[in-house]
Amino acid sequence: MELLANEGRRRILELLTKKPCYISEISYSLRMAPKVVLEHLEKLERAGIVRSYEDGRRRYYYIDRTISISITLSPHRFKIESVERSGDMSEVFRDLREMFEQSINQNSRDLFEKLSKMEKAFRDIQRDISDRIDELIDRMILKIDETLTEDLEKIVLYGLIKGLDTPEKISRIFGIPHEEVIAVLNSLEKRGLVARMEDDGVIRFIPTFGGVVNE
Repeated sequence: MELLANEGRRRILELLTKKPCYISEISYSLRMAPKVVLEHLEKLERAGIVRSYEDGRRRYYYIDRTISISITLSPHRFKIESVERSGDMSEVFRDLREMFEQSINQNSRDLFEKLSKMEKAFRDIQRDISDRIDELIDRMILKIDETLTEDLEKIVLYGLIKGLDTPEKISRIFGIPHEEVIAVLNSLEKRGLVARMEDDGVIRFIPTFGGVVNE
């Protein structure tokens, strides 16, 4: 948690959720000194939050697993926990229902224990939803790779499914000229693979699930 409290490391991690990056790329994108970027990456790698691999003369850093952290802050409690996947969610829902039914008319100590178990069950559900979103993104990326042949089109669609919903964001993160991103998005829109929408005067694009990203 201490590692993630640093704003610079959070910005680096946010960038790495979009694509693997090398040090000078991160430095340029985030306007941070290369030495500072390297120090942050070394700390994150030692903690097992990021990994790296060499490709030619460059070392790329990436995130290879999902980490969910639960923070509880109240007038009576402060708790930070890492949430691991619990397996079958139908079992979690069943246990949750039973605990809720049994908690009625119990004494304070028993009720506290039951409610604590319910709290954990809800965290498990949240982690499961997060994992399922990641699995869906993986399936969409695989479908894109199987269907499209143009690398630039693939990159733009990768950006869209990872939340880069404007040409400006895609251009900045991937280092592609803005006009090229616009041209690719227009082409994908004509083929029914993305849809254009306006949000408070800002043009955004979303992948269409009736096209390439759907099974």
